[in-house]
Amino acid sequence: MDSQMGIGQKIQEILALVEPPDSSYGDIDTCTAVYTLASKPQWEEAEHESVAFLSTRLDVSKKLFLGYKLNGRKAIGTELADRVWLELSAAILLKAALLVAEDFPIEVALKRFNTLFKMLDIVRPPWLSSGSELAESMESAWSSLLSTLPVAPQSPEVPGGTVESGSEAGGFKVIPLTVLFYEGPIARAYLETISSLGFRPQKIVELIAARDVSTKKVVGKWLPKGLRKSFAASIQRSKIHYWPNRLLKDEAVFIDGISAEIQSNFGFSRPIIDNAHSLLPLSSYSECVESLLVDDLADKVLQDFLSAEKPGAVLFTGGGIVPADLLSIQHLKFLHIHPGYLPNIRGADCALWSSLLTGYTSATCFYMSPGIDTGDIIHPRWLPKVAFEFAKKRLDLLSAYRAVYAFLDPWVRAYVLREVLATHLRFDDLKSQTQADQEGTTFHFMHDRLRQVALERLFGLEVDKL
Repeated sequence: MDSQMGIGQKIQEILALVEPPDSSYGDIDTCTAVYTLASKPQWEEAEHESVAFLSTRLDVSKKLFLGYKLNGRKAIGTELADRVWLELSAAILLKAALLVAEDFPIEVALKRFNTLFKMLDIVRPPWLSSGSELAESMESAWSSLLSTLPVAPQSPEVPGGTVESGSEAGGFKVIPLTVLFYEGPIARAYLETISSLGFRPQKIVELIAARDVSTKKVVGKWLPKGLRKSFAASIQRSKIHYWPNRLLKDEAVFIDGISAEIQSNFGFSRPIIDNAHSLLPLSSYSECVESLLVDDLADKVLQDFLSAEKPGAVLFTGGGIVPADLLSIQHLKFLHIHPGYLPNIRGADCALWSSLLTGYTSATCFYMSPGIDTGDIIHPRWLPKVAFEFAKKRLDLLSAYRAVYAFLDPWVRAYVLREVLATHLRFDDLKSQTQADQEGTTFHFMHDRLRQVALERLFGLEVDKL
């Protein structure tokens, strides 16, 4: 049976089991949207836009709520839980995935399958059980889609750049840049990159999490302020670097292989890489270090502190979504390095999306603005191709994924940061290009099935899902 005909029949079978919804949760009622999609055999632009809206909501939260506002925020905190409506939603998403696999660009098709797989984690209908006709249609379309991914891609055409040290007479040159430091592999790679050029940022503002990064409980509230800061910083450091340290110990050969490729293709020396993992005191990188104990990036303590700073550029190193209140501080420009080529590759897991879609990692330096990677673009860059060779041919999925974000992604970003720092004298007025919100594609965190494919292609080894 034709796959579109088969899923069309299934949708009609499920549709017969429900009544037209009379609910009106928010601007977009989920059941009404699903019912409307199910009632139309042929989808036009409006239907594909409706599918895209629901897919994004599911992609972000891994669940569907009963209603949403036009801006995508949930209008009600109640999840869609009725089994029949969930199966109808799954059928709609399967239809969408099969449609785009035939007629849409590969990035859109992969996004639809990514959403479908997340939906099937919520409900696995019996008509999609292993061996069923529709399951075979789904797997066949998925396999055909994967076969269109680049096998031996040609190198993207990008201008090269010369990176020179900024050191003066064996000392360090202070540059007009404030590093908003949030502990982690990315921030550490940035500091080592700055130092390797012979530079020191004029200031490091250390953000210490007042709440445990795992449990979200308040840390050391019984301690005096000074002791609490140092205690909270040590807890934050140990929690954030727990898995990187475990990988360094348990998968030393694998991590060494990643580091070797970074050295040979990205041009970072082994001492630079090792220093980033050594967690040196922040005073090693700047003579001016100020520490703030904050709940998150929306903490008023941070808002007030940055508002009182002198005009200049602030390098964002992580810690969450930067609230609009911070980005609206007129006398500061926030720099961010995104691990994807903007505006083409926005969103989450972009080190993997970039590699999966093109065969190359990429990164972009840009000025931050409200929205997902939508600020003015300063320096987009495709990076040299990496080709890993490992004696060990198998690794579990979670370890491989963690390795990307602890040992590869930070240096993808640092590569672009190095080029920007080495070729400019100031950073709050860099030449940039405005990007329209509708440009490019916004990606979301990969489902395990996509992660497995992306990681196997990136590392050239078999990845086992635990």
